[in-house]
Amino acid sequence: MQIRTWIFVGVVVLVAGYFFYEASGVIFSPDLKIFEPENGATITTTQMHIAGQTIPGLKVWVGGREFTANDKGIFEGIVPLSPGYNEIGISVKDRFGSETQKILKVFVK
Repeated sequence: MQIRTWIFVGVVVLVAGYFFYEASGVIFSPDLKIFEPENGATITTTQMHIAGQTIPGLKVWVGGREFTANDKGIFEGIVPLSPGYNEIGISVKDRFGSETQKILKVFVK
């Protein structure tokens, strides 16, 4: 009887783990990393190169411009800025509607 109990517990743990793995895409919002530029950076041009990573294939909006993450999840592009202080909104939304948003603050000299 002891072995059957352990087998049952093992099966329940495996099923629960698989369910959590599959449901994590619905439960959690997509990860969004910004590699470049650093938050709070000071730059000298009004054209900013941005690069980051999220889930492959997702669309990323940066300051109203749309970029698509490649098969490794990397996205990059050029975003226009105004002289002085800029706050750039960055967002990504997955197919379940879960969204991650970040604000990048950059100063243009």
